[in-house]
Amino acid sequence: MQRSYWVEMPAGYDPATPYPVIIGLHWRDGSADDVRGWSGFYGLKNEYGNTAIFVAPQGLDAGWANTNDRDIRFMRSMISQLQQGACTDTQRVFSTGFSFGGMMSNAIGCQMGDVVRAIAPMAGSLWSGCAESQHRVAALFIHAQDDNVVPYSEGEEARNVFTARNQCSDSTAPVGINGCVEYQGCSADKPVVWCGTPTGGHWYPGFSAKETKTFFDRF
Repeated sequence: MQRSYWVEMPAGYDPATPYPVIIGLHWRDGSADDVRGWSGFYGLKNEYGNTAIFVAPQGLDAGWANTNDRDIRFMRSMISQLQQGACTDTQRVFSTGFSFGGMMSNAIGCQMGDVVRAIAPMAGSLWSGCAESQHRVAALFIHAQDDNVVPYSEGEEARNVFTARNQCSDSTAPVGINGCVEYQGCSADKPVVWCGTPTGGHWYPGFSAKETKTFFDRF
């Protein structure tokens, strides 16, 4: 099976500098071109400028059903191919996405902690699967309480998987200025942050790019 993805290299790319890798995953009926085009990798291109390599994979049937782990296998092959062809920081590979892209980011976080450091799903759930793995990732979740497509409770369910895996306590502390909270007592360098917004529907908030970059920059 042939799969495709876009790669955007930073202007002035230096082959001797290891760059972080940001994977941006599209929503249902969206495309890799949507992510890299009008959304600017959900605003992250503006935040990072020329300091990261951006990757936009194309899902099968315009989605990320991950049937029989086909999309996980694709992600592993894609990351490996990218790392062979560009100077990347192998300790700073990140995944984010909205809706179906958030679901796939969750699946990546569940199963690919050996190659991905942190995830930032937006309006996601566990509908792309969540396989068991001994590897853990840091995770930032963004979800609106009035989401009428992917219920808030589905986002909470995904969050709870990661707080349990990362051995976090139930107590939280405010982080940032957008109402996000960080779970306390998580495993070293595996924080979990929850940004539950009161409104916004099935979309990602304007602050998502700044919060995501701030979170990824911790690693």
